[in-house]
Amino acid sequence: MTPAPRLRTVAPVIAKMAADAGIFAFAYVLAYLARLDGFPEPYRRTLLLTLPAVVATKLLVHAYFGSYRTIWRYASLRDLQFLGHSALVSCAAIITVGFFLPDSMQLPRSVPFIDLAIAVLLAGAARLSVRIFHEASYAGGRATVAAQFLGTRPRRKSRRVLVVGAGDGGEMIVREMFRNQRMDYNPVAFVDDNPLKQGQRIHGVPVLGRTLDIPRLVAAHDVKEILIAIPSARGRDVRTIVEVCRNTPATFKILPDLSRIQDGKVELGDLRSVEVEDLLGRDVATLDHSMIAAYVRGKRVLVTGAGGSIGSELCRQILKFGPAEIQLFGRGENSIYEIHNELSRQAGFTRLVQVIGDVINKKKLEGIFAMYRPQLVFHAGADKHVPLMEMNPDEAVFNNVVGTKNVLEVSDAYRVERVVCISTDKAVNPTSVMGCCKRVAELLIRSNMYQHTVACAVRFGNVLGSRGSVIPHFKRQIAQGGPITVTHRDIRRYFMTIPEAAGLVIQAGAMGRGGEIFVLDMGEPVRIWDLAENMIRLAGLEPGRDVEVREVGLRPGEKLDEELNYHTEPLEPTTHPKITCVRGDGTDPLKLLSEIKILTDKALRMDFAGIRAGLRRIVPEYAPNEEPEPMPVPMISFRGESS
Repeated sequence: MTPAPRLRTVAPVIAKMAADAGIFAFAYVLAYLARLDGFPEPYRRTLLLTLPAVVATKLLVHAYFGSYRTIWRYASLRDLQFLGHSALVSCAAIITVGFFLPDSMQLPRSVPFIDLAIAVLLAGAARLSVRIFHEASYAGGRATVAAQFLGTRPRRKSRRVLVVGAGDGGEMIVREMFRNQRMDYNPVAFVDDNPLKQGQRIHGVPVLGRTLDIPRLVAAHDVKEILIAIPSARGRDVRTIVEVCRNTPATFKILPDLSRIQDGKVELGDLRSVEVEDLLGRDVATLDHSMIAAYVRGKRVLVTGAGGSIGSELCRQILKFGPAEIQLFGRGENSIYEIHNELSRQAGFTRLVQVIGDVINKKKLEGIFAMYRPQLVFHAGADKHVPLMEMNPDEAVFNNVVGTKNVLEVSDAYRVERVVCISTDKAVNPTSVMGCCKRVAELLIRSNMYQHTVACAVRFGNVLGSRGSVIPHFKRQIAQGGPITVTHRDIRRYFMTIPEAAGLVIQAGAMGRGGEIFVLDMGEPVRIWDLAENMIRLAGLEPGRDVEVREVGLRPGEKLDEELNYHTEPLEPTTHPKITCVRGDGTDPLKLLSEIKILTDKALRMDFAGIRAGLRRIVPEYAPNEEPEPMPVPMISFRGESS
């Protein structure tokens, strides 16, 4: 390192030590003065002789604790905590030295304690003063004399910002604005609907009104950007705020849920544009981590459909609980490859196994179970697209019925501890082949025919942003200029985020005793027409003027409203407020297996009418909303078997 860079590195440390040396000397002298009302002999001689040693000792102790490796303009409570530790050690050192002083030099016993208090107060004030002066240079758009002295620049041309939410999120984001020299943000005011916060100040920024006052404050203070900093806000609250913000010329961004921000530390880079997921936001579901860890940690876990939306998120969350091994099972080689690459960067001591296979192939399942001996199974592999399964009911039977049956039977044969299957609200009073096949899978679990494993299912509605779901589809239609196609003006669906759904699935798995269907609390259903219009507005466009929303009619198998449970299913509470339970009803297993065998034979022959008739026998509630035209039965089956 050349002399100039070395000097630039050492100079700040020397400056800090020099400042502290002056503070420590002054504190020590002031402690004598406060204790003795002057400097009488022999204490004056003791003071003069011990002062250099005391200052040197304190500097060495503070250097050991890293006080001079911190940047004082970012001083925090943690830095003050370390300062206190250093001062206590220094005080103990001074008291120890005092015992060895000769009789001619007397050290008053109270002086080290008085010195301790004064030194901590002055040293802490010095550090906080640097931070205050640094941040003051950004407040109000005018450079102070102190700010000019410190070399910080004024913010006359900074982007004027209004912060919605005078809580923890708002405080952290404003603090970061003052600390971050590279970002041109100048917070001029807060708004908050809490009446107790009106007129208060946070870091010198006043709370000047409520949500409804946003348009007035934007105009009065020339606000260019509105930052929504209420990470705990529910979807309806965010919708209200966004609607008010849209009536102003300012742009607006949002701070996401603090639980999604790494280490809980807010940075300006965490701010992003408002997305439709924010408008549908729900209360964050808290998980019982100790309960989950008790049945996941150190176990070998197999996840079917591991490359899908739910399966991949299950893998991400399971990994956090320290399993011995995660077996990534799926039929899409690219998706399995991608989730393996993602998880491998943070797998630690957890082994990752990639398995390309299909749950329809029972022999492959048996081979994998014999080879890897999974202790827990999460069955997330399924066909989920309603219209596609209406056109291909044989595949729905193979994957959603036969595949689930294979997973359950092989898990039972190999004495897997728990099997958790994913179900859907479309299994309740089904109108589609997909939903009906999922109901058959639920009946397999409720039959209690598996004696060597604990099998349960988790039923929930749509997840936000999953592959092939409505939100990515609407985004593509908006990008193309429209129209957005909605099957019916009054169609409604339940939504939850993928992370919340996966987390609650894992939580429910810990509660299973065998034969249960766990039903997740999905909140209120969302009207899809309103969802489409909100997405258009978030894109900065106007529904009907810039992008049309067009009604195209219900598709085969689709219904207006989904349900989460049958009227005949009593929902029992569980230990988690967002999970209820339906117990097994003793479905006759022999009759069920016999009907599934007939159903499978119809699927092998591509007998679509026979498949639907078989599903009606197993699930009497199955009521298709549109009968498809019958297809001819081929002489050769789809799977290559003779008819």
